[in-house]
Amino acid sequence: MEKRLDTSGIGVATQNQRKALDGLNKFDLELTRDPWSDYDLLHLNTIGPKSLFHLSRAKIMDKKVVIHAHTTGEDFKGSFTFSNKLSGPLKKYLGFYYRQADAVLCPSNYTREKLIEYGVDNPVVVSNGVDLDKYSYDKKLRKRYRERYGLSGTVVFAVGSPFKRKGVIDFAKLAEELPEYSFVWFGPLRKKLQKREVKRLMDNPPENLLFTDKVENIVGAYSAGDIFYFPSYNENQGLVVLEAAACGRPLVLRDIPGFNYCSHGVDCLKGENLDEFKKHIKKIDRDEELKKQLVSNGIKLSKQHSLEKTGGKLIDIYREVLGLK
Repeated sequence: MEKRLDTSGIGVATQNQRKALDGLNKFDLELTRDPWSDYDLLHLNTIGPKSLFHLSRAKIMDKKVVIHAHTTGEDFKGSFTFSNKLSGPLKKYLGFYYRQADAVLCPSNYTREKLIEYGVDNPVVVSNGVDLDKYSYDKKLRKRYRERYGLSGTVVFAVGSPFKRKGVIDFAKLAEELPEYSFVWFGPLRKKLQKREVKRLMDNPPENLLFTDKVENIVGAYSAGDIFYFPSYNENQGLVVLEAAACGRPLVLRDIPGFNYCSHGVDCLKGENLDEFKKHIKKIDRDEELKKQLVSNGIKLSKQHSLEKTGGKLIDIYREVLGLK
């Protein structure tokens, strides 16, 4: 499903792993994308039937398997049509699937706790990482993308597919309450998967809210916006948060366990409702010193999740699973 997931968090995380490992060739690690090759260790990032097939085949051949747990029943719920009904059976499947691995990796302590509830033994936290070479504020792209989408003044924005779970309804409600700001949601709309109320919102958004659909250069989106507002109800890590931080955008986030790696008042402002989000956005817009502090600390936060650190941790886990330590 790589082509379908190329712009999703799972797709980007997989790309990050490959780039991180390619940068660590001093370990004489040979990477292949061919699951039929004579590999030593299989690293899976998705949960579908082909992944299950290759997992089963690897176990029969006595190969080692590492699974990256990007998906939980909790973050699946509330995403798109029928996802709520499917989340219960999915949890049972995920518990079975993840327990087959020699090592289960997950992007945050929150996800680790959920996997333990599923019966997974000792999952290991490995950040999805952020490509610091790619995600950096670009003045030229800012000008180009603001002109492309007709943006001016302070732009409050989010990035990703606007599913209900991501907080798109609250994003739109805040746009209505703050008509003096422009609100933009950058990312593929995936209308066929959306819940009915989200489809209605896309067809009739507030005057100051724009849905762009898929963006050619995502760094252009991060550079065009001014305040990154992400009221998601559930995330395993939220790669877009790290990407926005790396691009020097101040963060306003919902206070959920998946964002526990961010600290309120240090590298972000967190809220639980529209009134708090509104207060935070106005404060950042009016307080230049606060904005500078959030941006500076956000960039420091993103560096803690560099691909070099992610790759180094993956190498250690591979060696341990293969008995090379």
